[in-house]
Amino acid sequence: MKLLIDAGNTRAKWAWCPQQSFTSTTQLQVSTLENRLWMQQEGRSSEVGALHAAVLQANEIWVSNVAGLAWQQFLEELQPAASIVNIKASTNALGLQNGYLEPSQLGSDRWCSLLAVWQLYRQNALIVTAGTAMTIDALQVETEQGATFIGGSIQPGLQLMWQGLQQGAAQLDYAYLTHDWPPEGFARHSQQAMWMGCVQAMTASVATQYVQLTNRSQQSPLLVLSGGDAELLQRYLPGTLSAPAIIVDNLVLKGLACLAESASS
Repeated sequence: MKLLIDAGNTRAKWAWCPQQSFTSTTQLQVSTLENRLWMQQEGRSSEVGALHAAVLQANEIWVSNVAGLAWQQFLEELQPAASIVNIKASTNALGLQNGYLEPSQLGSDRWCSLLAVWQLYRQNALIVTAGTAMTIDALQVETEQGATFIGGSIQPGLQLMWQGLQQGAAQLDYAYLTHDWPPEGFARHSQQAMWMGCVQAMTASVATQYVQLTNRSQQSPLLVLSGGDAELLQRYLPGTLSAPAIIVDNLVLKGLACLAESASS
């Protein structure tokens, strides 16, 4: 059995690799836990216990790890007998070329997301993952069998931008909005103003790079949103982008599934 693990900046997700061929309609049964809980030696939660059990049951473990070396070492100590495949960005995989000047610098999470979109949709795409950080990556199809990651960007996610304002401006120590998102338009008080400033920084980046990819490829690309703030981002995007955008959850796990399936064929 093949276990897929996406160890992100703040939390980890895991799922079993499907037995059948992986497609855009394949559903993964995904579990999530905070990284800080994974590293605890005592008082483990039921979520951590479930992942421990899965790790011990797995024959192969496919991992995208941006959580750090300690996270990885704990995994290896827990299951030394399993074959652990640590995914790193390479020059080429599954017909996708890595356009980074130093391909290994690309994070494994971004690489897996790119591979998932290429394998599942086979079209030009702008891939936006709105999490702790927000990444925007451009995928351009070259032939029926090949595509290229042509570059992207990394910027603070919504909560990081909010925290930066809280810490850097004495008059802006407002609580983060977890619900009751303000309407579009002009803010009527400072908490709303912080919110709109952070959100507009995100949507402007997406809109700018969408136009750049459209001009480069001479056609409108697919806009794929993922991550914890994907729904929020779609809400505040301009209507011309919000309407055609699709939200695809768990892109990293889906990329790992594509790699694991390819290795078996």
